[in-house]
Amino acid sequence: MKKYSADYILTSAHSSDPLPAFIANGRLTADERTGNILSIERNSIEKKKNSKGFGGSGFKTVIVPGFINAHTHTDLTFKPDNKTPRIFSRWVLSLIEKRKSLNSEERTDLRLKAFKEFIESGTTSIGDIIDPVSFYDLTDIARHTKLIPRVKGFIELRGLDPSCAVQRIGEFKNFFKNNAAVFKKTEKYFSPGISPHSIYSVSENLFREILKVNDKLKFKTAIHSAEHASEKAFISGNGGDIAENLLTALNLSKFSIHSAPFSSPVSYLYYLKILNKNTSLIHANEVSGEDIDIIKETGADIIHCPRSNAFFNSKKLPLKKIIEKGISVSLGTDGLFSNKSLDILDELRYAKKIHQGVKARDLFYMATEGGAKALSFCGVTGTLERGSYADFTIFKIAEGRILNEENIYDAVISFKKSDILSVAVGGNIVYDGAGG
Repeated sequence: MKKYSADYILTSAHSSDPLPAFIANGRLTADERTGNILSIERNSIEKKKNSKGFGGSGFKTVIVPGFINAHTHTDLTFKPDNKTPRIFSRWVLSLIEKRKSLNSEERTDLRLKAFKEFIESGTTSIGDIIDPVSFYDLTDIARHTKLIPRVKGFIELRGLDPSCAVQRIGEFKNFFKNNAAVFKKTEKYFSPGISPHSIYSVSENLFREILKVNDKLKFKTAIHSAEHASEKAFISGNGGDIAENLLTALNLSKFSIHSAPFSSPVSYLYYLKILNKNTSLIHANEVSGEDIDIIKETGADIIHCPRSNAFFNSKKLPLKKIIEKGISVSLGTDGLFSNKSLDILDELRYAKKIHQGVKARDLFYMATEGGAKALSFCGVTGTLERGSYADFTIFKIAEGRILNEENIYDAVISFKKSDILSVAVGGNIVYDGAGG
């Protein structure tokens, strides 16, 4: 049993009975063997005015739930440069070439780099899109580092040729059969999901095969959708960058005109009956009011990647309208190849900058509870409460700064990596920052 005291504890984005969201002079007790929180409560004895804070540091501290990066690609942990294309089709083609050059050892190194940045910026859970060919065993990663977040591994499926649908789903079934022992061995920190990549890389036949398989598996589903205007052009039969350039370059030009036109990617997914409370739409920034109504009706959620969208100069997600509709939204960095960092704190600050009408509390929800919903981790992590995993970050607070229920969320969003004292996964400290 381990006890962690702090001047403040922020348990979640919303108070619930009997646990308040904000606790002054609090204590978190964790069972490091099970990884669960045993209790969160107010300290019975007030700290003396001159007493030292966490680790004898002398600063005030706040404990918050570990952040959740709901969408990333750890095998894309290489930075873009001035030569990296911003036109989507050219960017994808350059990405394919980079991936081709990587061997197994190099992919592991990229993941180690990504995991390090996640943990060091307070991220304790991620949603990682994984090609079956580059699937990884977390026990192998653990031989190299203890900086490992919990992973929802969305196994990616592609196949635009409808005649290959049965073959692709057969390969998918074999993959799960062959890796059953790995899933069992790593179930505490890794759980599988499924990701039909997108409307322009998955045929209707394959979508339907995936639906049939997942009717039994009940895996959380994540789909890249409405990320670029060219997706709408493709699905509506009006050409565009994806249809005219990307598919042609991939020798898929005969599929560049969809078999039946739809008004938007979201309306097509609705037609397929793939949208439900178990589905996340990745990006979804190019959505109409009708699309938002569909998402609300079906119970699907959205994973917002603001800096990646800006990288391609895509339309800004109408976040305020979506939140007002009651749609759950989470936050992701996407892969590093379309971003400047994998730091969720950087992503939070950027989201606050571009979505000025959105409350800090809602942004905090996106990086915690919203992420837990997107990854099917609700009640397990994303909040600090009895029975949930003890995944949390301890931040130091600038001298003289007083936090309360009103300013706590803005304060957390203003924090940087250099403010992190410690990060815990499952009640065990896995990272000590410069101030720890």
